[in-house]
Amino acid sequence: MKIISIISILILCGLLLMNYQDTAGITLLSSKIAQILHITPKSITLNMSVYTLVVFLLGQISAICFFAPLYTSLKEKYKAYKRELEKGSISNTSAEAKIQVLENKITVLEKALDDALRQQKKDN
Repeated sequence: MKIISIISILILCGLLLMNYQDTAGITLLSSKIAQILHITPKSITLNMSVYTLVVFLLGQISAICFFAPLYTSLKEKYKAYKRELEKGSISNTSAEAKIQVLENKITVLEKALDDALRQQKKDN
């Protein structure tokens, strides 16, 4: 992802350098509409490099505004999923501890039964 960002910045810098002396005109109000409204036509003449920079920045801002809600919702879902995994691992750990205790009790009971059977055989 960083590589794409770096490449796009390098391309932007190249475009700015190549178009530094060119100009671009933006028509805000065309002559036909201006005649209908009885006002003068409006247009802006910008340096092409400034125009390119403005378009790039507006694209970046619109992408951030478009993807920010998606990013925050995914981040919240990730945190909730992480909490669920932690709860599951804690319950698994406690279940494993209970199983270990039961296995130890069974081992003790088996040994006691073996000892009792040996004692009974000796008595007989």
